[in-house]
Amino acid sequence: MRIVSRSLILLIFTWLSSCQSENNEQLFLLGSGHGINNPTLLVHDIEDAIKYYSDTLGFNVRGAAERGDFAGSLSASILFGDMTSFELLSISDSADESTIPKFIKSFLSSNEGIRLFSLSSSSLDSTSIWLASQGFQMDSIQYYGSSERSEGWSWDDGEPKRKSLYFNSIDPPANLPRFVEKTGFDYEEVNQQWRSYYSYRRMFNEHPNGVVGISAIRIVVTDLKSTNRTFQKMGFIPIEINDSTAKYQLFRNQELHLVAPGKNSDLKNFLAQRGEGVFAIQFDVYDLDSTLWYLKKELPDTALTPSSERLVIKSDYAFGVRLEFVKEPAEQRNMAKMLTPDDELDSAALRHGAEMYKKYCALCHGENREGYAADNAPSLRSHSLLATSKNNNFLRYTIQYGRANTAMAGYLDSRGGPMEYIDIEILLQWLYEMSNVDKPIKLSREPVLGNIEMGAKIYGKNCAVCHGKNGEGISAPALGNPMLLATATDHFLRYAIAEGRDQTPMIGFKDSLSSNEINAVTAFLRSRASGWDIPKPDTVTIPEPEDYVLNPSQNSPAFNLRQGKYVSAEQVNQALQDSLKMIILDARSEVAWRQMHIPGSIPVPYYEDPENFINVIPNDSTQIVIYCACPHAASQRVMNTLKRNGFKNTAIIDEGILVWAQMGFPVRNGN
Repeated sequence: MRIVSRSLILLIFTWLSSCQSENNEQLFLLGSGHGINNPTLLVHDIEDAIKYYSDTLGFNVRGAAERGDFAGSLSASILFGDMTSFELLSISDSADESTIPKFIKSFLSSNEGIRLFSLSSSSLDSTSIWLASQGFQMDSIQYYGSSERSEGWSWDDGEPKRKSLYFNSIDPPANLPRFVEKTGFDYEEVNQQWRSYYSYRRMFNEHPNGVVGISAIRIVVTDLKSTNRTFQKMGFIPIEINDSTAKYQLFRNQELHLVAPGKNSDLKNFLAQRGEGVFAIQFDVYDLDSTLWYLKKELPDTALTPSSERLVIKSDYAFGVRLEFVKEPAEQRNMAKMLTPDDELDSAALRHGAEMYKKYCALCHGENREGYAADNAPSLRSHSLLATSKNNNFLRYTIQYGRANTAMAGYLDSRGGPMEYIDIEILLQWLYEMSNVDKPIKLSREPVLGNIEMGAKIYGKNCAVCHGKNGEGISAPALGNPMLLATATDHFLRYAIAEGRDQTPMIGFKDSLSSNEINAVTAFLRSRASGWDIPKPDTVTIPEPEDYVLNPSQNSPAFNLRQGKYVSAEQVNQALQDSLKMIILDARSEVAWRQMHIPGSIPVPYYEDPENFINVIPNDSTQIVIYCACPHAASQRVMNTLKRNGFKNTAIIDEGILVWAQMGFPVRNGN
């Protein structure tokens, strides 16, 4: 853990204040954060707590206990789809007593329970400035990160992973939050794609007890009026205040509750024993009856207090914290059902897929997916097309990015379209189900070698009448399209040529052309990645280390980076035209590099061992540019790994290779 000084810069605060939105103060308190970050449950024995929360309470605890943020601590996390988490934390048996924070030792000497809770902020700098402007005395921002060095390509860039802002880090008040920021996390992108992130996280963080997220943190306080004034001064927006409770909205349906004990003996005892602090966590569940049925199998009747609206596990049966379960909001549940891309879609997801197809696709592809209703749009009933596309990104990228210079627009919202990633996944699965595609047709990802000149002649004789002399598409899809060639593997193309596309005019040529001739046509199409009019493309091989640096005698470009790490495709293309000094890395697979790549780039697949490569790449002032198709996921891992190894002058092509190709910037294919 590192502590750094902060300064309250009036100029920055004035600028922030001028940018207030309708969310008013909360904009500065949490920014684009996700409300509840995590409550931290302090326990005596972490292994015992993990086993109990997993086996008895039905939470999916993430892995074994690991080193926690605090000196001498071990922690384990329970993750939920709404970006919240629940942390179990204890003192390690081997911990040096002198390094363990006193507030943890003091609490665990007589208690177990929630001692800390944190809220998510997208900028602790602005959170700190805002709170200081309201008269709060804050500690310096603290940084947390692993001391263990990661190996291979990873998200670890060697920098701290989290930042925390406390009112008092030595003895944090139990009734006030700490604020946490994940460094390097793109809060803006996640919020823009919230439905997609939420759906995937929910799907991959399922819990046997049916919990889908944390919807409230409940804090008992002695003086409700005074504490309410404090929270409102911080910038929390109240949604309900009465004599016993003050509720504040955090993020979406998440809330923070202050509760006065009144005549409640349990709360009075809590205050007498532990003072003010978190006494209960409220979880959303998919179905309250199912959660009750699960817990009744594992817990004695004395542990549970069920009702039609709320199920409660008493604190004695949950390591000192009361666990409350309520049915998730109908809107959230319906969204989850509609946006879960299982192998067999829920009825709500099927309706969503059908509605999207009718709204966005039927005009050209036909009401019944028969194709050719307009603009030579192919049939989407073809089992051949859908089955050969199911285990690759061909159709996914087609829908996301479209086909440049054709009627097929890109439908991904980041490209100006109306659909998120998750919507496209539902549409794809709907198409598979409508065509009874249960399993993909597996195709090799190796290159197809053939006589390009022979392939050009066969293409002119057999294919040009429908696909166009220059691959422009006449009564069939355009094959001279950079997006198609960037996303179609050689064997995907070869299969279509040999087998045809059922329920379309595309016949199979396996009976009229030899295997060598089909290979030749495939090789010819692949050679057009650099442009249809190139008479004879060069044979491109993977660069050797001595050729990694482009234009080594020139200066490196001075890029204008978005968020300090993303460079526009236009800037990189201009740097290539100006013959500036660069290293360009392709973070995709070597197969994808062979299909299409930026001239001079080096394939460095994000999943292979990078150590040998890192030892030969120049670690100096040379500008390193990285790209993938995602357009950031794989390239981000490569960039972070380079940073961890001391490479500082790095940038990611913001749009990725697919949009690069659609922009008409130079591409090559390799062997």
